[in-house]
Amino acid sequence: MELLKQHFSYGVKNIITGYSPGENSGECNDFSSSTHPQRELFYVLDGNSRYMLNGKVFEAVPGAFFLIDNWEPHAFGYRKQDHDLLHLWLHVSEREQSISGDFLSIGQGGEFSSISHRVHLPREHYTMLSRRWNALNEEKNVSQDMVISYLKGPLEAILDEIFFFLFHAENSSRESEKSDIVIESMKRYIRMTNARDCSLSRLEKISGYSKYYLSRRFREYEGCTIGEYIDRVRIQYTIEAKKRGLRQKEIAFELGFSTPSNFWIWLRKHRKQIEEGSVIET
Repeated sequence: MELLKQHFSYGVKNIITGYSPGENSGECNDFSSSTHPQRELFYVLDGNSRYMLNGKVFEAVPGAFFLIDNWEPHAFGYRKQDHDLLHLWLHVSEREQSISGDFLSIGQGGEFSSISHRVHLPREHYTMLSRRWNALNEEKNVSQDMVISYLKGPLEAILDEIFFFLFHAENSSRESEKSDIVIESMKRYIRMTNARDCSLSRLEKISGYSKYYLSRRFREYEGCTIGEYIDRVRIQYTIEAKKRGLRQKEIAFELGFSTPSNFWIWLRKHRKQIEEGSVIET
């Protein structure tokens, strides 16, 4: 925890959104891409890398805050050349009107794992950030100066709150509490990746727990299997994506199906729920 605290001294050095001027180059093709209906943001605590957002590439250096808007194309996961990074990922839930997240440690080959310091911010941070972000989107000809003016205050308040959380967080040795943190982190990862690349082997690497333990604990905690939860996330994404007019080929890619035929089999199985537009709690 002490290591995390010292990295917060950078503050908000730069804010990068889809409006920010970046490099338009062939390097964008080096990134796997993703879109999803939720907003998310990440803060660079340590290490230098590059990140693709909205068809542009940016330097991701300590003190940089990246804001990813609803359905905005951005890099999926990390590249093999990424290593020795420490990032704070925050996920914005409009339904719950909340911001929560995890610290990710990125090692060799772009492999990453969650550090067990789950963050959950008070609702007022969601309210301020969303209000400013929405107001920015209503402007015409948005400049980088406007991005800084609208968003620096809410983001600095978020960092301050997280530092306060780390300083006062109580370490619990109870295994059940540790497990719940891990399961909630896994749920967030599944939601924010649209269940793409969410095999048990992958979740095992990210969490640091065996897939057998994860499967048992997930069912005990959530009341369903990991596979059933993945289906919920996929159904909800498909409902939202169809409303936006995404083609089935695009949806299949975002959900991580290896072939169109596999997607069609899954789609037929869940067609009724998708056509009814049933909202599924995830």
